[in-house]
Amino acid sequence: MDYQVTQANQPLMPAYFQGRWAIKEIEQQPVMYSTNLGAEMWFQATAASFVRITMLDLARDLPSWIAIQIDGLPFQRQAVTSEPIWLTLDGRPHVIRLVLSGNTDEDRVWDGNQGFAVSALTSDGTLQPVQLGRHSLTWIGDSLTAGCWVAGRNPGEDYRGEANYAAVASDLLNSRNVRIAYSAVGLQKPGTGGVPVLPDALTAIDATTPWQPVPTDLVVINVGTNDRKLDETAFTIVFRRFLNQVQRLYPNSRLAVLVPFNQAFATVIRAVTAEFMQIELIETATWHPSTTDDVHLDLAGSQLAGELLAQELTTRYATLFSGEPQH
Repeated sequence: MDYQVTQANQPLMPAYFQGRWAIKEIEQQPVMYSTNLGAEMWFQATAASFVRITMLDLARDLPSWIAIQIDGLPFQRQAVTSEPIWLTLDGRPHVIRLVLSGNTDEDRVWDGNQGFAVSALTSDGTLQPVQLGRHSLTWIGDSLTAGCWVAGRNPGEDYRGEANYAAVASDLLNSRNVRIAYSAVGLQKPGTGGVPVLPDALTAIDATTPWQPVPTDLVVINVGTNDRKLDETAFTIVFRRFLNQVQRLYPNSRLAVLVPFNQAFATVIRAVTAEFMQIELIETATWHPSTTDDVHLDLAGSQLAGELLAQELTTRYATLFSGEPQH
């Protein structure tokens, strides 16, 4: 993957925070806070024998999990505790990537400050913010897009925000990714942890923290799986309204709609998307990714779907992914 040293996009620490983050005060200290799996922190360490990352232990019962990657090597996962995370280094330059990997449905991320909080980043060397890639993608969806249940049936521990289909496709496209996705959420169904319906979550990180959508080159939408209690007429209305909302929030971005992997509301999604001349529809009926529970993609299914989606996006948006960045 391509990356370059950049400026910090927040004042608290020498890192680039990718995705949906906000500065909040929790436990009488300012932190970088997120409620979205797949949100990331990037930096380069030079002349360092150690890096220390301090996070707050905010989870309700079972621990939350993060994944750390150094120089593109396989991710190492770690439960979040009140103890700092120590990385032992050899003094050479290393690019370090931290991804929010897993939490549980019991965590009150929306109304209880039980998301993820990074409070400090220190080292005996030099730390510089690093930004990935030339392009940027926004992924809007539910638990599949967040990365839930990818490795098994253990809440949080078996989630993989760094290895689900959206993460795989983003990495293959050498693109930064912004994830707006929550467990169990739908267009008319609230998510877990106090999360409201998805249209109300697009412009806030939690109940008290507004968030301004960041322009990205492409926005990919994967919704419908959790709205199965609606009939087709009702879903048609809310889906059309949702596409209009996304267009308003991302006026300069290309938009694509993914037919859900389980083909939920596929007929409606095709028909409504066709009403929007500038939105691409991506079919998935022939992909057949493997799952952990007939809904959530497992590791192999995530890899397959991510690869096929990256190929599809490269074909549909050849100019974008072969040219210069637009944002």
